[in-house]
Amino acid sequence: MNVPAHVRALVNLMNNPIVRFVRQRWRLLLGILVSVLSLYLVVRGTDWVKLWAVFRTANYWWLIPAALVLLSTSISRAFRWKLLIAPDAPITIPRLVHIVNIGYLFNNTLPAKVGELVRAYLVGRSVEGGFAQALSTLLVERLLDVLCVVVILLILLPFIAMPDWAMRGGLIFGTVAVAGMAVLVVLAKLGEPGIDKLWRVLGKVPVLGSAKVRAFVSRLVVGLQPITQPRLAPGILFWSAMLWLGYALLNYLVLAAFRMTNQVSFALTAFVLVATGFSMIIPSSPGAMGVFEGAVVLALGLYNVDQSQAFAYGFGLHMFTNLLLIVFGLVGLRAESLSFGQVSSGISQAQPDTPSEEA
Repeated sequence: MNVPAHVRALVNLMNNPIVRFVRQRWRLLLGILVSVLSLYLVVRGTDWVKLWAVFRTANYWWLIPAALVLLSTSISRAFRWKLLIAPDAPITIPRLVHIVNIGYLFNNTLPAKVGELVRAYLVGRSVEGGFAQALSTLLVERLLDVLCVVVILLILLPFIAMPDWAMRGGLIFGTVAVAGMAVLVVLAKLGEPGIDKLWRVLGKVPVLGSAKVRAFVSRLVVGLQPITQPRLAPGILFWSAMLWLGYALLNYLVLAAFRMTNQVSFALTAFVLVATGFSMIIPSSPGAMGVFEGAVVLALGLYNVDQSQAFAYGFGLHMFTNLLLIVFGLVGLRAESLSFGQVSSGISQAQPDTPSEEA
């Protein structure tokens, strides 16, 4: 059979090692490109003398309480996560704190937010619903975090003049988060009977309608059950508030370390938190380098904070939190008697339709 020359050329191109590499890792490459571009936009207008002056005159003693506050945010996240998993789940708060920090370790060193999958895998070893149940709780957690960012935005309205893009972003993300939470609650309420009805249609679709996919969806729905229990709502709301208040306080303590509290109020610090929260949806390199700093510079620049000082603060805050979370994550691995390689291997071998065995 004669194959046209242009078809052969296309096949050869697709099999080229460089093209194959790009096809397999386009998300990582896109993230790196976005991070590099963001860093360039921030760096090109930076006065390096001013930036160095911020670091040279900083009072680094403020980083001690900042480190404690950062640890407290992991504890708050662990308490909230325990409620989302199930209050009586056979996993302790100290273990959840370690697993949260291990997730941060992987998010800060590997692309594609793989830390979330790591958290689901590690908790899935200890809960009846396995990986799928743990993963569904993390989906709820993400939606709660988006709602928290939107609530912070609303609370700030009386205190600072808000740019239009922030209001529009808050409206869009708030609507998506509320709609997403409503869908999850409906799925949880419908439970197994609802899945049975759904699978009368999906069951006829090749691959998607397989028994393995159905079992995975069933475990996902099991993991959503806690959000249908009103008695858990006060605890979930309380720990969400503690978590995001902790983030705001962390940002302000680092601001104090850089002697910038005379220029930037606590309310404006909270707005920076909103801006960096929104920026996390943008593809970026591991640890969100460049994108985070760009969000800080953009937010503070709206209120006439010097770009070089804003970049120094954003870079310092980012490096401090990322490096400390990596240390916390390494401590978590040691506490769980795991290595980086073991967790990576476990993730690659984990089957979504079957819960992992406890190591």
